[in-house]
Amino acid sequence: MAAALVILGVGRLRRVRRRRGTEGRPPIEPWRHQSMASAVFRWMTLAVVVAGLTGAGLLWLLGFPRLPAATAFGTTEVLELLKIALAVVAGLGGVVLLAVNLRKQRVAEAEHRLDEAKDEREQAQSFNERFGTAAEQLAHENATVRLAGLYAMAGLADDWVANRQICVDVLCGYLRLPAEDSDETERKVRESVLRVLDDRLSTTWRTPKLDLDLTGARFSAQSVMELPTAGRIRFDRVVFEGDVLSAGPRQAESVSYVGAAFRNSDTRFTRGGTFEDAWFGGRLSFGVSLAYREQFTFRGCHFVNATLGFEGGNERGRIRFENCEFENCVFDFRKLDSARLDAREVVILNSSLSRGKIDLRGILASGVVLRIRMSELRGVGFVVPEVIVEGGTKTVALEGSEVAEMELPAEYVIVRSYLP
Repeated sequence: MAAALVILGVGRLRRVRRRRGTEGRPPIEPWRHQSMASAVFRWMTLAVVVAGLTGAGLLWLLGFPRLPAATAFGTTEVLELLKIALAVVAGLGGVVLLAVNLRKQRVAEAEHRLDEAKDEREQAQSFNERFGTAAEQLAHENATVRLAGLYAMAGLADDWVANRQICVDVLCGYLRLPAEDSDETERKVRESVLRVLDDRLSTTWRTPKLDLDLTGARFSAQSVMELPTAGRIRFDRVVFEGDVLSAGPRQAESVSYVGAAFRNSDTRFTRGGTFEDAWFGGRLSFGVSLAYREQFTFRGCHFVNATLGFEGGNERGRIRFENCEFENCVFDFRKLDSARLDAREVVILNSSLSRGKIDLRGILASGVVLRIRMSELRGVGFVVPEVIVEGGTKTVALEGSEVAEMELPAEYVIVRSYLP
């Protein structure tokens, strides 16, 4: 029993040491190149050594007693000695059996690992072949073949979880490719790509988080803003055009709009975000109650012939413009209703405003609706109510700003040469 425990302990120790020593490199298993007889001989040698040491220890504990002469053994003693000898032989046979079974187990484990590695290699090869085929189909001249490549790539992404992001990157790369506006079949293919992304991202592709890189693409449909990914989305240098667009994906971890162009007839900012070096035209609608939670920030953006409409609720809005340029733009505050605005919720900082107008008509709300700080204004007009209604007025605060070629209505503009 002691010999068997020692053998099992040594085997376990060897296994642990082999596992620890093979991290990051192929396992070293020299026993795989040894014969069965060699393995049995080693274990037999170990068993004999253990048995000898055990016997020597017992003799030492007993004080090395002297054995009686052979003539002193009777039939009973001889039978007992024979039983002991048979037990020793059986123990040695057990050691041999244990060594054989241990080796068989190791060989079986090694073969299982080899089979798993082989299956993984074959699966990876199959995935790579499917990936290559789908990519070739996506690059085909025929629209029908491209559609087949789209669904083949989506099917591959369903199965290939480890490299699902790569498949998504290919589909996003397809959307980034330039296309002729007059090509109706290509437009349908791209709409299919967006539908597939929308469907999969809301169901089978929820985990892991997937990033969408749509840099430099062109979109005229709202569906691109509705893609339900929980990862990051890049709309850098994207051109948005068409009718109505609600900016801001619903669930994205972060959204980038660096260098994007918004050429829609009506862009509605219902979800927050940061816009850098972007271009805006048409009507821009801001709901201040939503902006309070989301906080819109525009840095280095260009607004040309744009109408910025601020629509009110009963919550504060936070909209900030930094280092921006406004050319012939209209700031429309007529729909603020009774929104409670303080002096820092719509702020223009270090920017330039040329021509255009600021419209303060409509239902009045008490307080500063726009603060312009350290900026330049040239030729900007004001549209104010003909009659001041009791209960307060909408006002604009100019702080540390330069004004040229324009008249300021004293009832509606606060001018400060310093920054509060």
